[in-house]
Amino acid sequence: MSITDDDSSQNGSSHAPLKQIDQAELKRIYRKIDWVILPLMFMCYFLEFLDKILIGYANVMGLEKDVGLKPGQFQWLATVLYIGMAAAQLPQGALIQRYPVSKVLGVNVFLWGVVVCCMAAAQNFVGIAALRTLLGVLEAVVAPALIMVTMQWYTKQQAVPRMGFWYSGIGFGQIVGGLISWSAQHAKHSSFESWRIMFAVAGAVNVVTGLLVFFYLPKDLVSAKFLTGKEKALVEESLLLDQAGNGKKVFRWSGIREALVDWQVWLFVLFTLATVIPGGFITSFSSVVIRGFDYTPMQSALLNMPSGVVTIFGTTLSTFAILYNFPRWLGVILLLIPSMAGAGLMSFAKSKSAALAGVYLINLDIAPLVLIFSMIGANVQGYTKKVYVANLVSFANACACIIGPQTFRPKDAPLYIPAKIVVFVVTGVGIITAILLRILYGVRNRRNAASRRAALAAIARGDVCASEVLNEEETDLKNDKFVYMY
Repeated sequence: MSITDDDSSQNGSSHAPLKQIDQAELKRIYRKIDWVILPLMFMCYFLEFLDKILIGYANVMGLEKDVGLKPGQFQWLATVLYIGMAAAQLPQGALIQRYPVSKVLGVNVFLWGVVVCCMAAAQNFVGIAALRTLLGVLEAVVAPALIMVTMQWYTKQQAVPRMGFWYSGIGFGQIVGGLISWSAQHAKHSSFESWRIMFAVAGAVNVVTGLLVFFYLPKDLVSAKFLTGKEKALVEESLLLDQAGNGKKVFRWSGIREALVDWQVWLFVLFTLATVIPGGFITSFSSVVIRGFDYTPMQSALLNMPSGVVTIFGTTLSTFAILYNFPRWLGVILLLIPSMAGAGLMSFAKSKSAALAGVYLINLDIAPLVLIFSMIGANVQGYTKKVYVANLVSFANACACIIGPQTFRPKDAPLYIPAKIVVFVVTGVGIITAILLRILYGVRNRRNAASRRAALAAIARGDVCASEVLNEEETDLKNDKFVYMY
């Protein structure tokens, strides 16, 4: 479970070592942290994605007929979840601001597990729609909470592959979802519908996971019972020197005001919209498009599973590259270029195999969002500002998920050429946005370079304490010693 870190070289990192830290000891400590933190975060993101797409598998199993859905109502069941998710960002952000993140996350996972269990008893459209909306409200907390938890424990460089690990839950969700769909189409339906059993089992897994998160995910470094006092001090020192961590849980209106005028924040939002709109295709329509290549429903379910492998590969490769100081912005572009090519193949290739390859390549569009998550964690300083920005990006994510499926209009079936062109264009917008972020961060780092060097020199001479000059309570725009990671 442990992810190897190489902190001996900090080229392009946020700090130069101020004194010798026992790297072997630090790695040993982080192996302990990894075994406790990472499995729980992975399960949260895996289940959050799987629970969102279970409705599609339930439809294959006969939900639409069993509860008497009218034409057009099933599409709304996909949409209302994201409406609930978008509406809940502000209240969920307030909860994260006020209460321990791990506790807020655990309660939400537990409650959405209960909601998924209740789906097994749904009898009509109104009941299912209400439950799906509530599911979106509860799942709204996941991405912001996991970003905050990750940055609570890891330096800016260490955090990226950890984010990649829990974010790869999407890929595993795609694989498991394909297996569920394929298996369901082989099942012999009895008087007790198989989709109800699926919801009950999935809900139970969520409930157990929620309890584990609530009771076993420490609320902060100080409360981690599996670490000794010396180990906690070493981790705390490492975070301080890196200007990592989230800062104190103190609400400041100034953090929100600054976020609203910070160019990087709006570039995050634009990038999220540009890369998640194709997510409507990936999560809802990829199997439909594959079926449009004259495959059977069973073949489509199996042929959609490699999409999850592509997602895992792209996420893992791009996030682990950060350990070797590979630029985040360049990683984003290198993922989006083949994704853009995949959109072109999917839209215009005459060969069925080439079009299918395009469907797989476009799944690389999923991975860049985790690199943006890592930039939020690394480049947004101040607890209130970071919570607000994480929730704002999650709001943009939900809005894009609402917009994406609307581009796949029934009149364009089965090829959906206009929707495929939209995917191609917005992916190009994502590439441009990544370049703009690189330029912005370069300008800001040059502006802060002199103050940063002076502060490090003063600490090295022993004139001042690191905690006095590397102030984690300041926001990144106010901290003239801050280094942006790109």
